[in-house]
Amino acid sequence: MSNGNSKPSFSSNQSDVLTDNNNQCQKRIGIFGGTFNPIHMGHLIMAEEVFKQRHLSKIVFIPTYIPPHKHVNDLAEAHHRHQMIKAAISDKSEFEVSDLEIMREGKSYTIDTIQEILNHYGKESEIFLIMGADSLNELELWKNIKKLSQLCHFVIVNRPGFKTEASPRLVEIIGKASLLDMESLRIEITPVDISSTNIRKRLNGGVGIKDLVPECVEAYIKEHGLYSST
Repeated sequence: MSNGNSKPSFSSNQSDVLTDNNNQCQKRIGIFGGTFNPIHMGHLIMAEEVFKQRHLSKIVFIPTYIPPHKHVNDLAEAHHRHQMIKAAISDKSEFEVSDLEIMREGKSYTIDTIQEILNHYGKESEIFLIMGADSLNELELWKNIKKLSQLCHFVIVNRPGFKTEASPRLVEIIGKASLLDMESLRIEITPVDISSTNIRKRLNGGVGIKDLVPECVEAYIKEHGLYSST
């Protein structure tokens, strides 16, 4: 549990800024939120592709405290999910992890997170919200989605079995300008058929997860007895 004097942490191995060709400081921050229950190779491949293709200065992984739009029966404690991310990205200077949603507690609404991110990095920062195509299907249900679309760019990454086109209702809410921006930033990667749900099922059934998660994450899961019925 957090206390009133605690502040969110940002674990990073590099500078907050990226200098452009005109020698001006420009912050292009990718935000990758989710339960990460647990983080797996698909998450890391997705982040690496977005980082390269969208020329970002960094990507911040933000584990959800309580997801507002779905119920997860076997959600590992937040500090475990945070530590697994921290271990998984320890050799990636372009990635960092923040516990701001964990420290905030309660349901984790993206609009609140983005506003905190802008306060942390400065209003001049350009924020790129990274999500899989599965999240696009529920985007119209998100809290203050229109305002969110005005505060950041949406970067949609394809996922097997999910469409990458916005629903008519979402277009009506966010407007054509935001839609065009989202479509211009869409990223296609080689499909990676790995899911946290399947990993948890394998662990619960005593099946190995080699190559599905980084070795350090596999070791952490075993050490702390996560996702096992025994």
